[in-house]
Amino acid sequence: MKICKAKLSDLKQISQLYEKEMSKHFKIVKEKPITPKQYEKILLKNFKKGYMYVIDNEPIGGFLWFNKNGEEYELEEIFVTQKRKGYGRQLLTFLINKAKKQKIKKINLDIHIKNKSAINFFKRHGFTERTIEMGLNLK
Repeated sequence: MKICKAKLSDLKQISQLYEKEMSKHFKIVKEKPITPKQYEKILLKNFKKGYMYVIDNEPIGGFLWFNKNGEEYELEEIFVTQKRKGYGRQLLTFLINKAKKQKIKKINLDIHIKNKSAINFFKRHGFTERTIEMGLNLK
């Protein structure tokens, strides 16, 4: 298993895996997930602007997408297709090592407050809470 740059031909599979894996999280936070087609469009739009990597298994074992903003990385997405295999840790370690090589000073990410497993995952890897994002639904 190795981490390599995602190819355009991977985006359809990534978007299908995203729906499968992330639909559980959307249920927890009581939000409607986007469709694989919508996610694929987002990935296509950002493919050349951002950095996208996959764990090269068959099927893809995990996905990492981040953007560089000055001396910071903005982590847009990280998910794995199988839990408790170390894939998430490998992707995050890859990201941190890449950041260190590029002399990045900070890695930022947003997590829904109800996604306790993701919050705990990032805390175990040294991330700390810095802000609280708030919203008001006007439906």
